[in-house]
Amino acid sequence: MQPHHHALISLCATVVALALSGCGTADSPGVGSDSDGSSTGAATDGPTGTSGVTEGGPASCGDGVQDAGEECDDGAANGADRPCTPNCTKVACGDGFQGPGEGCDDGNANDDDACTSACQAPGCGDGVVSVGEACDDNNTDNSDGCLNSCQLASCGDGYVYSGIEPCDDGNDDNSDACLDTCEVAKCGDGILQEVVEVCDDGDKDNGDACLNNCQAARCGDGFVQEGAEACDDGNEIDNDGCKNDCSSPASCIDGEQNGGESDVDCGGLHCFGCLDAQACDKDADCMSSYCHEGQCLSPRHCRDIRDLELETDDGVYDIDPDGQDGPLPPAQVFCEMTFNGGGWQAVYNMMDKPIGEAAAQAMLDSLMANGPAAPVLPGSDSPAVLTDGLVLADFTEVVFGWAPTSGSDVARYGRLEAPGGLAGVCYLDGYCGPGIEVGEFDIVPNGSTRTLRTGDADDFPHVGLGYDAQIMLWGYDRQASIFSNWANWNDGGMCCKAGNVEAIEVPGWRYTIYVR
Repeated sequence: MQPHHHALISLCATVVALALSGCGTADSPGVGSDSDGSSTGAATDGPTGTSGVTEGGPASCGDGVQDAGEECDDGAANGADRPCTPNCTKVACGDGFQGPGEGCDDGNANDDDACTSACQAPGCGDGVVSVGEACDDNNTDNSDGCLNSCQLASCGDGYVYSGIEPCDDGNDDNSDACLDTCEVAKCGDGILQEVVEVCDDGDKDNGDACLNNCQAARCGDGFVQEGAEACDDGNEIDNDGCKNDCSSPASCIDGEQNGGESDVDCGGLHCFGCLDAQACDKDADCMSSYCHEGQCLSPRHCRDIRDLELETDDGVYDIDPDGQDGPLPPAQVFCEMTFNGGGWQAVYNMMDKPIGEAAAQAMLDSLMANGPAAPVLPGSDSPAVLTDGLVLADFTEVVFGWAPTSGSDVARYGRLEAPGGLAGVCYLDGYCGPGIEVGEFDIVPNGSTRTLRTGDADDFPHVGLGYDAQIMLWGYDRQASIFSNWANWNDGGMCCKAGNVEAIEVPGWRYTIYVR
């Protein structure tokens, strides 16, 4: 029986060995078991053994039955790339198994390696800043701080960083609309923008070669370019304050009509008045102070002022008796423009007429003298007959008048007309002596005509104009009426009363001589 004894011992040893090999935790990793705990096969080195048991899982993991402690168990379908891992756990990012939907799974939460904590291979736009990325904002907006390339937004990247950059054209060309500083090109930035700007010197000086509007300075732009222009008034008018070539300001001696001149080097605000026959726009342009129909002229007497309609009121006006080319100087005279058609020039006025031979002598003295042309005002006393400097041949009428007041027109007068001119007429052209015929006068208001002569000194004094044994009509008569010795053109009375009416007693009347 010995052989059987050895055989039995060998069988017992085998059973004991098998029993010992089954000792330990029921679900040891890498060992699968049935529900009754019996062994289903040996453990494998791969994620899944031939029997479906996963190394490291519960003893029953891989048997297709989800036991306690198992999240899942798909049996042979368990796998590292399956919904149920070899450990009978549901696939999850970070479990070390690359399951469905995962690009990778390295079992850690480190985003700096080849697999992100989201179990995806690192990539721009995944919201995770990985190796080689400066940023990752997980959007496609290139106008924020992180571009789609996962690089930080910066000037020159070709994308406008909203709120930070006005422009970004992605180039370093400063001649276009966007500078390399990502600022919009503009006039005055010191950088020439092609097509748009002619120049850009970056300053605000309009006196250099480049204006503030980035256009090249030129004559006529209204700015004086230092060293190149003497003036620049910004217009194309050559006769104003600056010539069109900007070479020099207009002047009154440059031989050109400019600077506001009405004619060459005369008129306007800055030059002397123009001479007769030169162009004018207004009276002030003329040396004579008269501009008529676009030309300067000098009236030679008050009749010219009336005929040319230069003035209409009584007053003191400028005349030039022989014109600007003649030797006689211009003069101011009083023109009577409202009496008998106007255009009369006053050459004598006498207000001081008290009774007495001394007053008569003073009047005679003034009538015997001639003085230079000057204003003869209605309320004045002339020292002489003011005809010196007048061309008496240009005058054809004279009135020796009497006015009731200093401010009124002549009411009574004698008028002498001389078609050949007044040259040589007594009193006007010098005193001719006593008792000398002066001429034939029409007497107003009587309507008579008489040949009158100067007063006769035989019966001193007879002053002025009279007739027939020294009956005075204008002046002083020693043989006058009881009212006065002064006459006022009364030609209607009998002997020795001629020339006097009651009005002669009213104070304030005057004698005057007008020529026209």
